[in-house]
Amino acid sequence: MKVSLTTNDSKTTVRIEGRLDTVAANDLEQALSPVWEQSHPDLYLDCRDMEYISSSGLRVFLKLKKYVLAQNGRLEVSELQPMVKGVFEMTGFAKLLLS
Repeated sequence: MKVSLTTNDSKTTVRIEGRLDTVAANDLEQALSPVWEQSHPDLYLDCRDMEYISSSGLRVFLKLKKYVLAQNGRLEVSELQPMVKGVFEMTGFAKLLLS
């Protein structure tokens, strides 16, 4: 898995590529360390190249959503691959993160 963060003005784009499995979930959480320090974060998660997500990856997404809400920020998750979107729908994360 590869993660890249880009900040323009006050918006941070997080691009996730590859498989977000148990090992990669820890890497993602560490890569997001600058985000955990933001007040009023404005995040865009670009998932067009994310091929797979495990329950550990979903946990990181949930933690991120809770943090953003607590900081009165904004989180947008977009461009999910059909298989990943299916996982989001089956687990209820689609309603939580894609609405």
